[in-house]
Amino acid sequence: MVKSRICLLLLLWLLLVVVLVPVRAQNWDWDLGLGAMLTLTNAVANLGELKTDPLNPLFEYFEAENAISFSVFVLFREWQVLLSGTDFVSGVERIPLEQLEWKMRDGTYRRMPAPGRNQEIMRVSGIGLYSGNLSFRLVLAGDERPGLYNSTLTLTLVNP
Repeated sequence: MVKSRICLLLLLWLLLVVVLVPVRAQNWDWDLGLGAMLTLTNAVANLGELKTDPLNPLFEYFEAENAISFSVFVLFREWQVLLSGTDFVSGVERIPLEQLEWKMRDGTYRRMPAPGRNQEIMRVSGIGLYSGNLSFRLVLAGDERPGLYNSTLTLTLVNP
Protein backbone atom coordinates (compact mmCIF):
# COMPACT_ATOMS: atom_id res chain seq x y z
CA MET A 1 0.00 0.00 0.00
CA VAL A 2 2.78 2.44 0.95
CA LYS A 3 4.80 1.47 -2.14
CA SER A 4 1.86 2.13 -4.44
CA ARG A 5 1.28 5.59 -2.88
CA ILE A 6 4.94 6.48 -3.25
CA CYS A 7 4.89 5.33 -6.90
CA LEU A 8 1.71 7.31 -7.53
CA LEU A 9 3.20 10.46 -5.95
CA LEU A 10 6.38 10.04 -7.98
CA LEU A 11 4.35 9.62 -11.18
CA LEU A 12 2.27 12.72 -10.39
CA TRP A 13 5.43 14.74 -9.67
CA LEU A 14 6.97 13.61 -12.97
CA LEU A 15 3.82 14.56 -14.91
CA LEU A 16 3.76 17.96 -13.22
CA VAL A 17 7.40 18.60 -14.16
CA VAL A 18 6.76 17.61 -17.80
CA VAL A 19 3.71 19.87 -18.08
CA LEU A 20 5.22 22.94 -16.42
CA VAL A 21 8.72 22.98 -17.91
CA PRO A 22 8.98 24.52 -21.39
CA VAL A 23 10.90 22.51 -23.97
CA ARG A 24 12.48 24.09 -27.05
CA ALA A 25 14.18 22.66 -30.12
CA GLN A 26 14.88 23.80 -33.67
CA ASN A 27 11.66 22.56 -35.28
CA TRP A 28 9.23 22.80 -32.39
CA ASP A 29 8.39 24.90 -29.39
CA TRP A 30 6.32 23.20 -26.71
CA ASP A 31 5.01 24.75 -23.54
CA LEU A 32 1.93 22.91 -22.31
CA GLY A 33 2.14 24.78 -19.02
CA LEU A 34 1.16 27.88 -20.98
CA GLY A 35 -1.11 25.94 -23.31
CA ALA A 36 0.43 25.97 -26.79
CA MET A 37 2.81 24.19 -29.15
CA LEU A 38 4.45 25.36 -32.40
CA THR A 39 5.84 22.83 -34.89
CA LEU A 40 7.62 23.32 -38.20
CA THR A 41 7.21 20.66 -40.88
CA ASN A 42 10.36 21.86 -42.62
CA ALA A 43 12.98 24.26 -41.32
CA VAL A 44 14.84 25.23 -44.52
CA ALA A 45 13.55 27.25 -47.47
CA ASN A 46 15.48 27.35 -50.75
CA LEU A 47 14.50 30.38 -52.85
CA GLY A 48 15.22 28.51 -56.08
CA GLU A 49 16.04 29.97 -59.48
CA LEU A 50 15.97 33.60 -60.61
CA LYS A 51 12.60 34.63 -62.08
CA THR A 52 11.61 37.61 -64.21
CA ASP A 53 8.14 39.15 -64.28
CA PRO A 54 6.75 38.60 -67.82
CA LEU A 55 5.02 42.02 -67.78
CA ASN A 56 8.04 43.90 -66.37
CA PRO A 57 11.42 42.42 -67.39
CA LEU A 58 13.20 44.74 -64.92
CA PHE A 59 11.43 43.04 -61.97
CA GLU A 60 13.63 40.08 -60.97
CA TYR A 61 13.21 37.91 -57.90
CA PHE A 62 13.75 34.54 -56.29
CA GLU A 63 10.61 32.83 -54.99
CA ALA A 64 9.72 29.82 -52.85
CA GLU A 65 5.98 29.18 -52.66
CA ASN A 66 4.67 27.39 -49.55
CA ALA A 67 8.29 27.00 -48.44
CA ILE A 68 7.66 26.66 -44.70
CA SER A 69 4.73 24.77 -43.18
CA PHE A 70 3.88 25.16 -39.51
CA SER A 71 1.19 24.17 -37.02
CA VAL A 72 0.06 25.74 -33.77
CA PHE A 73 -1.78 23.66 -31.18
CA VAL A 74 -3.56 25.84 -28.63
CA LEU A 75 -5.18 24.66 -25.39
CA PHE A 76 -6.18 28.06 -24.00
CA ARG A 77 -5.32 31.77 -24.03
CA GLU A 78 -4.61 33.93 -27.04
CA TRP A 79 -1.38 33.44 -28.98
CA GLN A 80 0.55 35.22 -31.73
CA VAL A 81 2.93 33.75 -34.28
CA LEU A 82 5.69 36.25 -35.09
CA LEU A 83 8.16 36.28 -37.97
CA SER A 84 11.57 37.98 -37.83
CA GLY A 85 14.88 37.59 -39.61
CA THR A 86 18.37 38.72 -40.46
CA ASP A 87 19.91 40.26 -43.59
CA PHE A 88 21.08 37.90 -46.34
CA VAL A 89 24.86 37.47 -46.18
CA SER A 90 27.44 35.98 -48.55
CA GLY A 91 30.96 36.63 -47.25
CA VAL A 92 31.15 40.42 -46.94
CA GLU A 93 28.22 41.00 -49.33
CA ARG A 94 24.78 41.75 -47.87
CA ILE A 95 21.20 41.95 -49.16
CA PRO A 96 18.88 43.81 -46.77
CA LEU A 97 16.14 41.74 -45.17
CA GLU A 98 13.62 44.38 -46.29
CA GLN A 99 14.00 43.06 -49.87
CA LEU A 100 12.43 39.78 -48.72
CA GLU A 101 8.65 39.55 -48.92
CA TRP A 102 6.43 36.95 -47.25
CA LYS A 103 2.83 35.80 -47.55
CA MET A 104 0.55 33.22 -46.04
CA ARG A 105 -1.15 30.77 -48.42
CA ASP A 106 -3.43 32.61 -50.87
CA GLY A 107 -2.40 35.99 -49.42
CA THR A 108 -0.48 38.86 -50.95
CA TYR A 109 3.21 39.55 -50.45
CA ARG A 110 4.26 41.89 -47.63
CA ARG A 111 7.74 43.24 -46.93
CA MET A 112 9.72 41.88 -44.00
CA PRO A 113 10.45 44.29 -41.15
CA ALA A 114 14.00 45.42 -40.41
CA PRO A 115 16.28 42.87 -38.72
CA GLY A 116 15.48 42.48 -35.04
CA ARG A 117 11.83 43.51 -35.48
CA ASN A 118 8.88 41.12 -35.41
CA GLN A 119 5.93 40.87 -37.79
CA GLU A 120 2.71 39.22 -36.55
CA ILE A 121 1.62 36.64 -39.11
CA MET A 122 -1.12 34.86 -37.16
CA ARG A 123 -3.21 35.31 -34.02
CA VAL A 124 -5.04 32.29 -32.57
CA SER A 125 -7.07 31.55 -29.45
CA GLY A 126 -9.16 28.78 -27.99
CA ILE A 127 -8.67 25.05 -28.23
CA GLY A 128 -7.63 24.02 -31.71
CA LEU A 129 -4.99 23.08 -34.22
CA TYR A 130 -4.10 25.88 -36.63
CA SER A 131 -1.75 25.58 -39.60
CA GLY A 132 -0.13 27.83 -42.11
CA ASN A 133 2.22 27.93 -45.06
CA LEU A 134 4.68 30.72 -45.71
CA SER A 135 5.89 31.73 -49.16
CA PHE A 136 8.89 34.00 -49.69
CA ARG A 137 10.05 36.25 -52.51
CA LEU A 138 13.42 38.02 -52.56
CA VAL A 139 13.09 41.05 -54.85
CA LEU A 140 16.36 42.16 -56.41
CA ALA A 141 17.34 45.82 -56.52
CA GLY A 142 19.80 45.20 -59.37
CA ASP A 143 23.03 45.97 -57.53
CA GLU A 144 23.46 42.60 -55.77
CA ARG A 145 26.66 40.65 -56.33
CA PRO A 146 26.37 36.95 -57.24
CA GLY A 147 26.96 34.53 -54.40
CA LEU A 148 25.44 31.97 -52.06
CA TYR A 149 23.43 34.05 -49.59
CA ASN A 150 21.97 32.86 -46.29
CA SER A 151 19.55 34.38 -43.81
CA THR A 152 17.96 33.16 -40.61
CA LEU A 153 14.21 33.55 -40.22
CA THR A 154 12.58 32.93 -36.85
CA LEU A 155 8.98 31.95 -36.11
CA THR A 156 8.07 32.71 -32.51
CA LEU A 157 4.96 31.71 -30.58
CA VAL A 158 4.12 34.25 -27.88
CA ASN A 159 1.32 34.90 -25.44
CA PRO A 160 0.58 38.66 -25.77
